[in-house]
Amino acid sequence: MNINDYNYIWTTDKEDYVLVETEFGYGIVNKKKQMVLSISDDDLETAIIQKMQTEGNKIYSNILDAYADI
Repeated sequence: MNINDYNYIWTTDKEDYVLVETEFGYGIVNKKKQMVLSISDDDLETAIIQKMQTEGNKIYSNILDAYADI
């Protein structure tokens, strides 16, 4: 997969997709649909998280705060 396949995360759906801190690092969450995006390729997941940080997607310290901010 290519990182460009996920560009909606930091463009058109940027308000819905956020990063949530976990004990394993950041999780990619669609706070509106209350769903976690699972990416099996660790390098791709890291690249997407870095791109989300660069593009200014919101970051939350826990999932409940993310879900409450709709």
